Amino acid sequence: MSGRTSEAHHSAAITRVLEIVPHAPAIREHVGEIVASPAFKGSRRAQEFLKHIIETALNGRFEDLKERTLGVELFGRPPAYDTNEDAVVRVAACDVRKRLTHFYAEPGSGCEMRIDLPPGSYIPDFHRSRPEGSGVETVPPATPKVPHRKRVWRPIVYRILLAAAVAALFGLIMSGRVPVFHAPKPILPWSRILQRDKAVQLVLSDPDLASVQNILETNFSLSDYANHRYLPDTGISPEVQRAFQGYRGANVASVDTMIALNISDIGRTASPHMKIHTARSMNLPDLKVDDNFILLGSPRSNPWARLFEDQLDFIFEYDQTGKQEIIRNRRPGRNEPAAYIPTARGFGTGNAYGIIGFVGNPGQAGEALLLAGSNAEATEAAGRLATNLTLLASILKDCGVDPQGVPRHFEVLLRVTTMAGSANTFDVVACHSLPSQEKK
Repeated sequence: MSGRTSEAHHSAAITRVLEIVPHAPAIREHVGEIVASPAFKGSRRAQEFLKHIIETALNGRFEDLKERTLGVELFGRPPAYDTNEDAVVRVAACDVRKRLTHFYAEPGSGCEMRIDLPPGSYIPDFHRSRPEGSGVETVPPATPKVPHRKRVWRPIVYRILLAAAVAALFGLIMSGRVPVFHAPKPILPWSRILQRDKAVQLVLSDPDLASVQNILETNFSLSDYANHRYLPDTGISPEVQRAFQGYRGANVASVDTMIALNISDIGRTASPHMKIHTARSMNLPDLKVDDNFILLGSPRSNPWARLFEDQLDFIFEYDQTGKQEIIRNRRPGRNEPAAYIPTARGFGTGNAYGIIGFVGNPGQAGEALLLAGSNAEATEAAGRLATNLTLLASILKDCGVDPQGVPRHFEVLLRVTTMAGSANTFDVVACHSLPSQEKK
């Protein structure tokens, strides 16, 4: 069915993106060549469509590669438009497929890589192109067409191992349990989060919820989410409600998958199992236990993070004027502003912000680790830093927190520089030691 990918294709696409993300600049360079070619020249819509789906895939936002979402974001259609009557997305995709075929059929194209858009899908495929068998010698010429481009694919053995690892993780997510490990040198927050006598619960974000809010330009409260109200109570027609029935909170962001893999890889000695949940599968009583928790995503994609924000100095707020999340600094230190405003939206270029927050679970005996960003790139950066034990230990020391001393709660604020949707660099702009709350 057009615009709806199978679970197998979805998982395979995530595997491919995980592999090519380190080579995103080469992918973007190739896309630039495609849209500037005679095959795409003269069709701005085809150029923009191709660039949009490529950037969305590279950023792991597969939940946004749906016909309705593309119709709203790219072509300005209302959220409840009838996709059966209005085939603008399908027509654009068909046009792009034909133009890609023409591009790669051009004499002397000689591309080492190929981008395809399979029929019935809006998730692009990336793979190496193969020369057509024509009876002529297939030994590569001494001077290739683009000598400066490096081969973008890793060895086949790596691809197989990576695919197996991702498939295994998805299977374990479905079963609800994955093994976690102790860090070889226990440091905060892992020395407190990963303990043999304490269960760990990892709560993944809800990218479907974020998509609905972005399309409707609204913001849901924790109370709404906890009571399973995923659409505004008023102002939404039955047609719009039906349009969003497919946003069930079952999608898993690829950024979350990578963070979960890194968490499982921070040590060598097996500890008790960690249970993984999607945010929408949780209920408030599920968090009122003495387990340790890891929450991924800002309140816009994981409203359960609101339960812990009273302990934080840097909190996410939704700015109604700018229609985006900003970071509010509730306890500014010297030379710190009262707010941090992201300038990178979607797959744009600019600055985004992420946080690592280590706090207590209010009223319980457990701890909580929050990894969140104003966009996917910032969440990814927070996850990378949190699982880089050497770098994190150094940052905590600079913050006045002994990573191997008496446990203390803290919060780190990151500024992430993105270039066309790809996380370029990040730096720590603030680090606060937080007052610990008395456990009841």
